[in-house]
Amino acid sequence: MKIAVTGLTGFLGHYVAKRFFEKDIQIQALIRNTSNVLHLQDFQKNIKYVQGNLDDKETLKKFVQGAEIVVHMAYERNGASFHEAGDKDIKRFVETNLLGSVELLDAAKYAGVKQFIFISSCAVYGFIFPHIRLDELHPLLPDSHYGAYKASVEAFCHSYFLSKHFDMTIFRPVGIYGIAPHLAHSAWYNIVKDIKHSRDVEVSGGGKIVSVEEVVRAIELTIGNKNASGKIYNLSDMYIDNMSIAQIAREICGTRSIISGTQKKPINTIDNTESKGLGVRYSGIEGVKQYIRDLVGRI
Repeated sequence: MKIAVTGLTGFLGHYVAKRFFEKDIQIQALIRNTSNVLHLQDFQKNIKYVQGNLDDKETLKKFVQGAEIVVHMAYERNGASFHEAGDKDIKRFVETNLLGSVELLDAAKYAGVKQFIFISSCAVYGFIFPHIRLDELHPLLPDSHYGAYKASVEAFCHSYFLSKHFDMTIFRPVGIYGIAPHLAHSAWYNIVKDIKHSRDVEVSGGGKIVSVEEVVRAIELTIGNKNASGKIYNLSDMYIDNMSIAQIAREICGTRSIISGTQKKPINTIDNTESKGLGVRYSGIEGVKQYIRDLVGRI
């Protein structure tokens, strides 16, 4: 089986490459000419690189050629944060990400691709109606350009699917955590590093999280799965505040770091019933503790 993947050089992409390599799946990866692929060298024999951008029609034709499935994860942000990228140059942002994604869908259609998997985001929800269950049917009112982009691509995914061009599945993950190829980019790295070195820390904030392994498992479960066709899945394990992260790290490290700050409580809960029905098994607080142990061991 050959799967065309955008965003393979990113954090999630690294884990997708590892899982596909273990399954002996051939990957056709779209990369920019500035992309660093050194962290993918262990999986090199199963990867063919196609160099170019999402907004290049001819490149996209080559990219999807011969592929049965497309997994679209790429997001061009030029070094900015996920939300900042849409505020810097809205025209370029839309041309590259939104129009590029539509061109990719069209290339997949003409290449006879059988399935299109899009990694969206919980950012599509934006404004949350307090009396409406936050499941996959909750209205989409994005409060950022990033969320609006993801919601727009979702709409086009539906239009191609309902026009019977190919099967389609959409995932909406929350904040994804895991050991990053560049260790310092791993979730909660600075908090854990300071506590390991017995420094006092002041923390605030928190968020909804999901393990990168669980996201990859969800993707794996949809490949060739007709029951997942036309479906949207929230990928959310739990909410955790940074005070709790610091306390877990201190317990694991056995240091006497003083932790100050305020605990932040969640405002709402994202329903993950559908993803559990797909077969995703969330690791909860034990998964977070194991991740922090792994991170401590690498710092």
